[in-house]
Amino acid sequence: MKRSKAYIDARRDAIIAILESKGQVGVAELAEHFGVSTLTIRRDLGYLEEQRVLSRQYGTATLLNPLGRPSGSRQVRANKAIAREAAKHVNDGDCIFINASSTAISIISNITAQDVTVVTNNAKVLLLTEHSSASIVLTGGEIRPPKASMTGEFALECVKRITATKCFLGVTGLSPAYGLTSATAPEPAVNAMMLERSRMHVIVADSSKIGKTSSFQFGSTDEVDLLVTDSGVTDEQVEQLKENGVSEVIRVGLGPSPMRLVEEEKRPLEP
Repeated sequence: MKRSKAYIDARRDAIIAILESKGQVGVAELAEHFGVSTLTIRRDLGYLEEQRVLSRQYGTATLLNPLGRPSGSRQVRANKAIAREAAKHVNDGDCIFINASSTAISIISNITAQDVTVVTNNAKVLLLTEHSSASIVLTGGEIRPPKASMTGEFALECVKRITATKCFLGVTGLSPAYGLTSATAPEPAVNAMMLERSRMHVIVADSSKIGKTSSFQFGSTDEVDLLVTDSGVTDEQVEQLKENGVSEVIRVGLGPSPMRLVEEEKRPLEP
């Protein structure tokens, strides 16, 4: 029986949760735990390795936390839920900007609209194994390892020549006082240009980013048409953001824990 995408996502989130508790785990152990083949587990681990969540060596997997990539299972689940919700706001025929955020790039895999063009300065788009039928345009630009963001004059010139229907931007911090901020110096200029060259501005940020401020500002709260975040954001935070110009806030729930969802999927059907 072919498993649903929700089941596969839940199993992968559960693998992360196991790695959080153990640090390292073997392929055979995971296969036995989930009642699937070692080939299935290797596919899961391969996907998570491409997403830079873990590393593999000699039949085992180890959790990573590289440069802002969320290693906590709750934050991973939050970012996935945010990406799924944000993708619902992509319509047929849209041309959209997506910045170097890991949450923003995850939107692409969830797009169901037709005839969509995605313009992004995130080179990690080349690593996506699950993607929609959207056309992808890379801005080009300077890449400074280990970051995969494309910045500088080449990236700016590309964005300047496009008028997008919407932009979907991740942030390091979003606060009423300092607006949209980034922790990386070269990226804010491209983010700001994406804001300028798009008609609707969607910010995707989990609750850990709300109320926080990073070093480099690239926009203000009154430029935000829609904030998609998770249920960890309080009513008071929402009210403060709206008082400072954010037009709309959507808070997504995380649903059942990944372990619970996997266990429910494994139950035999009632006769």
